[in-house]
Amino acid sequence: MENFEKIVAFIKAQSEEECKGIAVKANEESERIRSEYSKQEQEAYWSYVNNASKEIEKRAEKLAAFASDEAKKKVLALEQDMLDEVLELTAYKLSALPTRKYNELLNKLGVERGCKPRYLVEQYREDLSETVIAALFN
Repeated sequence: MENFEKIVAFIKAQSEEECKGIAVKANEESERIRSEYSKQEQEAYWSYVNNASKEIEKRAEKLAAFASDEAKKKVLALEQDMLDEVLELTAYKLSALPTRKYNELLNKLGVERGCKPRYLVEQYREDLSETVIAALFN
């Protein structure tokens, strides 16, 4: 029986050694798999971050272009408002002139600008009063 116990003890010792070896290999394989998944996880994370950054840049560019367009619209609207005010003031000042001075000014502008009265009347007949038309030909 002593031999039997020695054989059992030997088999048990070998089994324990094999089990330790299997456990070491299993731990190594487990660590390799964890490492590989961790690496894939990091790659996926950075891919997502890079794609998100590119998307943010695109949206920022679109927003900047939109803001620029809106600013241009506001500047143009302001310029139009200023021009309207200038024209309104000009019309007011012209209407305040005595008829003789107004007619002289129209005649002078027509001559200095090289505009012949006939041309002015043909182009702007609907906008010109009879007094203005008469002044152009005097």
